[in-house]
Amino acid sequence: MRTPALLAVAPLFVAHALGACTGLNAADQGVCPAEQCLELDESFTSSSVLVAAADLSTGSGSKATFVSEQDPNNAAISSGNLVLSLVKSDSGYAGSTAYFTRWIHYGTVTAVVRSGSTTPGVVSSFQLQSDDGSSIDLDWVGASSNRVQANYYTNGQIDLTKAAAPILTADPTSSFIVYKIVWLPDSLTWYANGLAVRTVNRRDTWAEGEQRFDYPDKPARLSFAIWDASSSVNSALTQEWAGSMQTNESKFSMAIKSVTVQCYSNSTLQNAHGSNDDNASSAAEQQESDAEPSESLSKENLSDFGLDREESRTTTTLSSSTSSMNSNEDDLSKRGLCLQFLAALKTNQ
Repeated sequence: MRTPALLAVAPLFVAHALGACTGLNAADQGVCPAEQCLELDESFTSSSVLVAAADLSTGSGSKATFVSEQDPNNAAISSGNLVLSLVKSDSGYAGSTAYFTRWIHYGTVTAVVRSGSTTPGVVSSFQLQSDDGSSIDLDWVGASSNRVQANYYTNGQIDLTKAAAPILTADPTSSFIVYKIVWLPDSLTWYANGLAVRTVNRRDTWAEGEQRFDYPDKPARLSFAIWDASSSVNSALTQEWAGSMQTNESKFSMAIKSVTVQCYSNSTLQNAHGSNDDNASSAAEQQESDAEPSESLSKENLSDFGLDREESRTTTTLSSSTSSMNSNEDDLSKRGLCLQFLAALKTNQ
């Protein structure tokens, strides 16, 4: 599979990504969450959990846990699912994005998802996005609809070549599959139906030239989206990655059956985007504090973040021929789990 190169000069802003709090996209209503992380177990049984951005501050938006931030609004609660649609119009395809109304600063997010990427050119996404241009992604693209792509990037340096892209034996466009992102201060793991498909350790991301760790470490927004690969600024590259739309089909839909959020801690600052020195200092001190071992990383509580039971779980969702864009991952799930388990034990010794 050919993949685009690093997009360092021209960030790949699309209608679903990076613009929610910075107002970079005309279709985005620019609503930023004001609250810190809150535990969530949402099964979308009530339509009140989703509102349009314009209604978030009104009485009708007081119970909302997700906000649709694009115009036209192609998000809805239907048959117990959050349904996001990509709809054809005279001017092209209009996608849909739904954001969680709170910040997340480390933790576990689990979602039961059916991809809408049934044809080349359609991208479905499950993401954690920070305002500094960092993102943790699970993507499904129509050009390879039987795969899920686990990727991340920092500081707006979007690299579509880094994704691990295992083949799913169950069709993700017709089956609901359980996906999970476990984001901790020192490691990041993506799962599909209980099997780890990729693990990244913060210590391995040191960039000598920039003198920093290229690891997502800022408060992020959870979002789900479906979009047309030709809608990005770098459409040639995104279409090389996801394929080009070659259909007259009028509508594609992604469905999310449930979402759970387990917060790493409730330390995310209310004023996460404050610009004064006191806020910056407090954020830095809190960030340093978050990097220290906590009770949630103890051996007894590892199951709280899904790290100690996964290796014994039997699943047929991923084929034995699981592959990666970067390396041979024949035993990736066990290796990733062992790395996280050993790291957790070490920090608690």
